[in-house]
Amino acid sequence: MPIDLTPHVDPATTAVVTLEVQENLLLPDRAMIPGLAAHAASIGLIDRLATLFTSARRVGVPVLYVTDQRRQDGVGGAGTAMVGRSIKGGRRASPGHGPIVAELTPQPQDISIGREHGMTGFHATPLDQYLRNLAIQAVIITGVSANIAVNGTAIEAMNRGYRVIVPSDCIAGDPPDYVEQLLRYTIRNVGLVAPVQGILDYWNALPATGA
Repeated sequence: MPIDLTPHVDPATTAVVTLEVQENLLLPDRAMIPGLAAHAASIGLIDRLATLFTSARRVGVPVLYVTDQRRQDGVGGAGTAMVGRSIKGGRRASPGHGPIVAELTPQPQDISIGREHGMTGFHATPLDQYLRNLAIQAVIITGVSANIAVNGTAIEAMNRGYRVIVPSDCIAGDPPDYVEQLLRYTIRNVGLVAPVQGILDYWNALPATGA
């Protein structure tokens, strides 16, 4: 039976954090990791996230984007990220500088954070400071990839004392069966996992307060 997320997603103390929703990760014709983009497309991730973000904004829930925006020339980078998965033509390909997909374009009230180092939402970013300044207690983590960014950010959020919610149908990874295993054996140990519809039903029944 699905978990009732209603007690944990009060708009006054909840934020949506979305990771790496960039064209070169989500669009099949531009994908650095084809399997990741294919999984995202197969579950309708872009449309589902757009629906979640609209619902969040309507009730005043902050939407925060964390995207990889490291230097394309690699200067100052550790050179250790995604070893073995992102080598193209003898050079390490970086997801940095890819624009966010059009359907998920941040709105003026949203918070956009570019990450130059590491591979998770809190590492070397002001994400934690934004959340604390907004008096956030629960974070809904969405986006890609489940393999690293979602997984690592969920653990980091739990370590910082946030209630972690990961909608099972709002993340993608490669291969898809790994995502199922991750949710079952890892994420459920640090947060709550359930389909996003329960959140949408709750927020959509509330009066509109968002900008």
